[in-house]
Amino acid sequence: MRKSNSTFKTAFVSESAAELTNNDYFAYVEFDDYACYVLASGITDFGNTEAAKEAVEHLILSFEEKPSMSRNTLLQYMNETNERLFNSSNVQRLKASVIMVVTDYEKFRYVSAGNVRLRMYRQGRLFLNSKDMSLANDLIEQGKSETVLDKHEERHNLFAYLGKKDFFKPYVSKITKLEDTDIISLYSQGLWENVDSQEIDEIFSEASDNPQESVDFLEEVLLSRQPKDLKSYTIVAIFVNKAFRDPERERKRLLYIKIAVISVIVIILLGVIIYFYHSWRQNKVENLDKMITTTMEYMDVSNYKRAQESCGEALKLAQDLKDTEKEADLKNYMSLFDLIIQGNEFLFSNNYHSAYIAFKNAMQNSAASDKNVYDYLNRKLDSVQNHLSRDEFLLLGDNAFNNNNFDEAEGMYLKARERAVAVHDMEGMEKISQAISKIYDAKAKLQEKQDKELAAKKQAAMNNAMKKGDALLAAGNFDGAEAAYLQARNLSDNPADKQFTDNALAKVSNAKEKKELEEKSSADTLKERLKTAEKFEEQGDTAFDEKDFLTAQMYYMRAIESYNDLKEEVRGKNAQKKYDLAGSEQLISRGKKIEAEDTEMIAREFYDKKNFVEAQASANRAKDLYIEIGLKNKADEMDALLQQIATDAAIAEALK
Repeated sequence: MRKSNSTFKTAFVSESAAELTNNDYFAYVEFDDYACYVLASGITDFGNTEAAKEAVEHLILSFEEKPSMSRNTLLQYMNETNERLFNSSNVQRLKASVIMVVTDYEKFRYVSAGNVRLRMYRQGRLFLNSKDMSLANDLIEQGKSETVLDKHEERHNLFAYLGKKDFFKPYVSKITKLEDTDIISLYSQGLWENVDSQEIDEIFSEASDNPQESVDFLEEVLLSRQPKDLKSYTIVAIFVNKAFRDPERERKRLLYIKIAVISVIVIILLGVIIYFYHSWRQNKVENLDKMITTTMEYMDVSNYKRAQESCGEALKLAQDLKDTEKEADLKNYMSLFDLIIQGNEFLFSNNYHSAYIAFKNAMQNSAASDKNVYDYLNRKLDSVQNHLSRDEFLLLGDNAFNNNNFDEAEGMYLKARERAVAVHDMEGMEKISQAISKIYDAKAKLQEKQDKELAAKKQAAMNNAMKKGDALLAAGNFDGAEAAYLQARNLSDNPADKQFTDNALAKVSNAKEKKELEEKSSADTLKERLKTAEKFEEQGDTAFDEKDFLTAQMYYMRAIESYNDLKEEVRGKNAQKKYDLAGSEQLISRGKKIEAEDTEMIAREFYDKKNFVEAQASANRAKDLYIEIGLKNKADEMDALLQQIATDAAIAEALK
């Protein structure tokens, strides 16, 4: 839909120039909603490289799978392509400068790494341009160099490019809105080193709506300079003759405005609601604190009737505010006030027995920690006790006895006896003595029950300890078994149990002695196996020193297996590092061997062509490489070739 309602024209030219092969590569794809244009230039010290082609193809494929203008997605494309080039199996690592332009026909952005350039024109004037990621560009921007960028000696010293191992950070531009007649140009090193940017700008400022004319004109200007050693060059022109315009933009804008207005109104309403709710809550909090203060003031003057009223109001406020902590405290105070008021009512009606119980329960209430309240209740209890008769003390004692509160029951019975002694009531004293005896009997039974329960718990604990010891002994954990049996021994006073635990400890001692003998025998075997593993490692070291890396890996692998069997993790890891190093050296050696053979072949070709200087240089290089990888016989062959070259060179010189 977007593509059919816009007009994008693309033209390009890409040539190898003075190089044997073209190290530049350009490709693009245009879909209904997105388009992508990618230009890459290979970085190589040799004659040719496949880096540019591989980079462009991978970026285009990534875009086809997931078309997007997202910054993160573009960085993902670049990072994946960088890893692909860096991990290439080629002997010479692939490296390339690249720029990738993506558009939805309404706006565009680009991502770049290296010194492939972009310039954009609007109404015939330069609108934006990319920057080289080079040391030269940084020096010029920092004012440390006045040399022109295109001629600077550090212009190819790049800090970002595809195929970089560490700290790869490509640049992603902001999104730029496109307008009709915009022009986007992309070009590589072969153009910008020989044609300055002002000339490029002039050509595009006078461009028609046909990009091929501008591209051809630029190529003519470049070739007319007849530069020496002209590198591969690529010129791309993307003419935006008509940019896409969204027909629903105005409706979307009005919708966004409506949503914004509604959102503002909702926020204001929420703010008003929150303000009034906060004010209401703050007022309740202030009233709650005020009522709690009033309650405490009434407590201080022992006016518990009024304290109960203010506490009730405070409790309702705490429940409204859902303040659970204060609600719990106020409920405790309400219980306290109810008991005190109830006790006073019983006391006023001469119901001393009930008054005593009410005041006693109030004393035990957790909220009665206030000293004024505690003193008040003590005075009330003293007053009640002075009014209580012998029979009432007996009733209180019986009540406490039935609740198994024997100490309190004894106190009540003793006070009843004081009342009986005071009036010489012998019958009452006998009755009270029987009640006290009943308490002592109950205490004795309770103690006996507790002693039996304690003995049963100790016996159960001892049995569990013995079972634990048996299990640990069976599992070979002799120290744990010994500790469990000793615990069982300490838990029982029964001589039979002690004899039983002594026998178990003797079994542990015998098992420990047997294990020590087995471990001693096993230790001797382990020493022999360790010596064997060390020998394998030494044989690997010897092979490594002799540059026989495959044999070294074989011995290191046997050493690793032996160390792992012996649980020698540190030695195993050390041998693993040696194994990995031997593998790396083997790869390097293989690469150097290939390079040496190629260099030897070049030397022989130069020799066949009677180019003795180049032949001698290549033969010396091949000889050095053969020596590095330990191929002495091949190095000797190179010595023979060098002698032959020297002889033929002397003959040729004499003939001249």
